[in-house]
Amino acid sequence: MERHDMGHGDWPGTADAVVIGGGVVGAATAFALARDGLRVVVVERKSALGALTTAASAASFRAQFTDAANIALMRESIAVFERFAEVAGLPGYDLGLRQQGYLFASDREADVEALRERVARQRDLGLDDVEFLAGDEVRRRFPYLNPAVRGAAFRARDGWLDAGRLTAGFARASGARFLLDTEVVEIAVAGGRAIGVATSRGQISAPLVVVAAGPYSAAVAATADVALPLAPVRRHRLIVAPRPAIPPDAPMTIDATTGAHWRPQALEGGTGALVAWSQDEPPGPPVDPVPPDPAYPAIALTAIIHLSPFWADLIPTLGPADLRLSAGQYTVSPDHNALIGPVEAVAGLYVNTGYSGHGVMASPGGARLLADLIAGCRADVDNPFSPRRFKDGLPAATEGERMVL
Repeated sequence: MERHDMGHGDWPGTADAVVIGGGVVGAATAFALARDGLRVVVVERKSALGALTTAASAASFRAQFTDAANIALMRESIAVFERFAEVAGLPGYDLGLRQQGYLFASDREADVEALRERVARQRDLGLDDVEFLAGDEVRRRFPYLNPAVRGAAFRARDGWLDAGRLTAGFARASGARFLLDTEVVEIAVAGGRAIGVATSRGQISAPLVVVAAGPYSAAVAATADVALPLAPVRRHRLIVAPRPAIPPDAPMTIDATTGAHWRPQALEGGTGALVAWSQDEPPGPPVDPVPPDPAYPAIALTAIIHLSPFWADLIPTLGPADLRLSAGQYTVSPDHNALIGPVEAVAGLYVNTGYSGHGVMASPGGARLLADLIAGCRADVDNPFSPRRFKDGLPAATEGERMVL
């Protein structure tokens, strides 16, 4: 059973591990460490778990990456989602899991050829259930698409879930102590080793400290004189009220040319939609709350019409009350891959952050990897997400991994 704010209990002055951050990644980390027998305390600055970046996420997941490390990480995580009640030991627990697929489609021949090559590479890397669909086939299976669509990549086991339920499930199953409304002031270091944290409510001594604070990760790590190559970048999410024209069985539908995407969203009263388009924005400091751009709904809705023309008739029926706009921040690393593992400069200090928009989908696999590194079951030299990879230069992200949430 999870234990939330310590209001009626004694202050936990000691722990085997302190996790900084109570979003989905922090909760998954607590679960993975607790399964290894550690007494875990999670410190969260907000008054609820998953109330910052996790709450603003698209809560979607895919295995359609183009490198072996991310494919393996996401497949492991998706397998956890599919068996979450069993894995977590919570009989009957419902994540709101919807595996309706991810569909990358285009009417441009160059993009279609790129999708064909992408699928071939993914299948070579073991993702044998991803499909390339030629124009006639993709239009037959997804008749709401623009008749000009020439091809698509599709994987049926990709999908989405309730990120709040996932966070709460990990927290409940972990048995960890969760301290809400509690801010880490400093990571305590002595003799080159992490020895705990100083918080706004008191000290906690621990030989292991994990930074999983999303967009605040770099600022938190800086209190231990550790520089993390992370930049918060604003991203939007638009929820559209139910309309009969929105196909409830559609997959996440992505315009492979522009990256604009939408998927159905079950809402009270019927099927609505989640709409998003990752616009280029400069990085900035972490902020809470994240102010959205009021012009965003018109921009994003216009962008999805090209691939899914039914939106052209639907959009004029939408008023301000039918649109719910929110914004969060991606925690972006230089290569758009997570930072998972030990910090070289401070023994006992670990990070699990920098997912660059993929935190919900990768949280189970990333947490398990971190726990294995801490337990010594895996060497950091074999860890593709090690923070040490930036030591000798900053690898560039590939456009293929940046085009969707």
